Amino acid sequence: MGKTICFVNNKGGCGKTTTVCAVGQAWAAMGKKILFIDLDSQSNLTSIITDTDPSIQEWETTLEDAFVGGPEFGLPVYHVNDFIDIVPSDLDLSNFDKDVARVTGREYILADLLETVKANYDYILLDCPPALGLITYNALVASDYMVMVTNADGLSYRGLKMVASLFNEVTGNKRLNPQLQIIAAIVTRYEKNNLSELYLQKMKNELGDIIVEPVVRKSTKISQAGSFQRNIYDYDPTGKATKDYMQVANELLQRVVIK
Repeated sequence: MGKTICFVNNKGGCGKTTTVCAVGQAWAAMGKKILFIDLDSQSNLTSIITDTDPSIQEWETTLEDAFVGGPEFGLPVYHVNDFIDIVPSDLDLSNFDKDVARVTGREYILADLLETVKANYDYILLDCPPALGLITYNALVASDYMVMVTNADGLSYRGLKMVASLFNEVTGNKRLNPQLQIIAAIVTRYEKNNLSELYLQKMKNELGDIIVEPVVRKSTKISQAGSFQRNIYDYDPTGKATKDYMQVANELLQRVVIK
């Protein structure tokens, strides 16, 4: 039965989608069967994994169709290669709150959908939107593990605090997901200076071993890869941040296996 991992932060622009891609693609290269699920209506994960333009790509069905249709409709899984599948999203996902407003048990929609596919994968990776609304709530309820993705700055730090509050809400309710575990906090786009050192130390003091080493160094090419809908291993295979991400992926896999 595949393990489900959600990647979360309330702040946008912290490298979350890049991190989801980097981790999943590294694991796929190790022979793990991966399902990516794009929970963001901006559909950046979909664009990178499928090498498509979100402004012109028209998927026959997307995640929003599954949310509206429920488990009987099933998840629209698209095959990418022997080790990677994806459930794509598009702008229709922005209608999620409105479309499920009258659905009973709407916190469990994603969890119910995942039950139909878990057996097919080693790991299911959820790329959450930069908001702590109902979609992210669904992700936490449906997941085995949570990974926080952050920059070493004040806005990201406050975003982590908000994520921790939502985590406590979900795990503190035995009817939601008391088994959910925070397995890692990944620091991205790190550029050594006094301010970043201050916030990195604050995070280490509060989160301890949850912080993954190494931190991922800031890289222009990594930013470019996301803008061009390219994965980092193809776009900058020998870059310093790419090497950081590979080490992070290895460390995260060890944590999941040990758990």
